[in-house]
Amino acid sequence: MDTQTWILVLSPLILISFILLLSGVISIARKPLPWGEKWLWLPLLLVNIFGPIIYFVVGSRILDEKSALQDTQEDD
Repeated sequence: MDTQTWILVLSPLILISFILLLSGVISIARKPLPWGEKWLWLPLLLVNIFGPIIYFVVGSRILDEKSALQDTQEDD
């Protein structure tokens, strides 16, 4: 395969990976938690295309639960 074919094959995967990375960072930044609880998820987002998928399946739920728990504690 020549270089042009590789570029055509890999460019959609690179684009999808970048979009997942960017949306994961935005998702983490919007959570109302201290950065001490969020920063551990950032390196996972850099792990190819699987890191963001793992974050959205597992990590987002964990951060949402912690955020909800923090909101209820502040209301008391």
